[in-house]
Parts: sequence; structure tokens; C-alpha cells
Amino acid sequence: MLVQLKSSELKDLRKKWHDEQNGICPILKQEIAFEDTVCDHQHKLKAEEADETGKGICRGCISRYANAMEGKITNNYKRYGLDKYMDIPDFLRSLADYLEHNKIDEEVKYIHPNEAPSKPKLKKASYNKLIKAVDGKQKVPDFKDKKGNFTKPLQKLFEKYDVTPEFYK
Repeated sequence: MLVQLKSSELKDLRKKWHDEQNGICPILKQEIAFEDTVCDHQHKLKAEEADETGKGICRGCISRYANAMEGKITNNYKRYGLDKYMDIPDFLRSLADYLEHNKIDEEVKYIHPNEAPSKPKLKKASYNKLIKAVDGKQKVPDFKDKKGNFTKPLQKLFEKYDVTPEFYK
């Protein structure tokens, strides 16, 4: 049976479900203050009608933050076309299994190239100390558009003129 709620009835339903759940959000498994909950529902397109399949139907009383995350996950799941492969509950179960059981537990661990340590960024003040120390005795490579690239030629000059390079953290 489908019951069309009025906006004025939503808070009472949310309170009823919150009490039935003993204040526990079914997603976070934590006690959540009533004021921090929402009545979650499955969205439908404007052209669609609410129906027994779940479109437009209230699902429960959950944390407002869990609700926001659920919306982002559901929207992106569809946006990236993953619904062509499996339904979202199966996808999320597979994702949870993958996150718990993957190559991280193997003896040899491979660091992704994107996660390589950043190159040190030379402070401009340190570069200026080097310029003073060299005092025109030889050419000093440019500072490279404020990027602070600590090149091999610069490193050699710092060593030659006994200037300690300083870097940003």
C-alpha cells in the first residue's frame, strides 16, 4: 500500500522511526540526535510516479551526513555508468570486499608513481643567499618561475660556496 505523505507529517514519521531504531542510524551504527537525522527516500525522475519498486518511497531515518554521502554515491554510481554492470548494493558489497582484501597485504608493496615523494622546493631566501655568496664569480641557474626547483647544478653551487639550502615543508 502506498501512502502519500504531506510535508507536515514527515517529522512525525521521522520521529517514529528514530524511536524504533533506538536513535541508532542504520548506516553509521551510531546513536544520532534526532535533530541530526533526515527521512531518507529513493529519488525518482519528475516524469516518473512513485511506485512499489521504490521510486519516491521513504526508506528510513538516517544521519543527515550519511544521507548526503548516500546521495553522492548513488548519483556518481549512475553517472559513471556502473549500473550497466550490476546493481548498487552488489557493487557496494564488492567494493567493501575489495577494500578489505587487496594487494596491500602482500609481502611486496608497490607505491604508485603518483604517490612518489615531492621534490624539495628551495626557498627563495636560500637562493638569494647563494647569489650573494657567488657574488658574480660564476653564473647561477635561474630560480625557475618561483617553483623552487632544486636542480643538480644548484646543488653543486650550494656545496661549492658552503651555503646550506633551505626548503619549504
